[in-house]
Amino acid sequence: MLDDQTDALSRRDFTALTVGAAGAVVVATGAQAAEVVESDVTIKTADGSCDAALFHPAGKGAWPAVLIWPDALGLRPEFRAMGKRLAAEGYVVLVPNPFYRSRPAPVFTGPFDFANADDRAKLALIRAPLTPDAVTRDAVAFVAFLDAQKVTNRKAKAGVQGYCMGGPMTMQTAAALPARIGAGG
Repeated sequence: MLDDQTDALSRRDFTALTVGAAGAVVVATGAQAAEVVESDVTIKTADGSCDAALFHPAGKGAWPAVLIWPDALGLRPEFRAMGKRLAAEGYVVLVPNPFYRSRPAPVFTGPFDFANADDRAKLALIRAPLTPDAVTRDAVAFVAFLDAQKVTNRKAKAGVQGYCMGGPMTMQTAAALPARIGAGG
């Protein structure tokens, strides 16, 4: 138990310290978010124009490139947040809409239920154009787009990561560009 004299912390002091600590966390989080530049971009591919999100640290410099293949629900706020967090760690990050051949992102609005046959049919329809050859063409175009950015360090190997259906796309990207891709997940 604290001594009533010198070691005691009043409720007022405790509250002030708590509010101050919470404020510092908010400021630090906001500062991290402010250090990332986010842009909506369009990438010319062999099959059309792909809408995508590009992220990189603010300021001058060049950073390693990372391509993030989204899951079956495509480019949406969750993947934008992933791109932003990774860019805050010192990377140039591209998150494309893999379904650009069918529609711009977000490709699904509202709830999506993988147990629902109608929802799965909608996904199958927009997923059909993503053949292995199409994914390879896209991967080459997306990495070339990243390499064309002034903020990309082309001397550093690029990374690629994918979620769900993006997992095989990650492997296809690494296979298509073995001299450029240094890590995949």
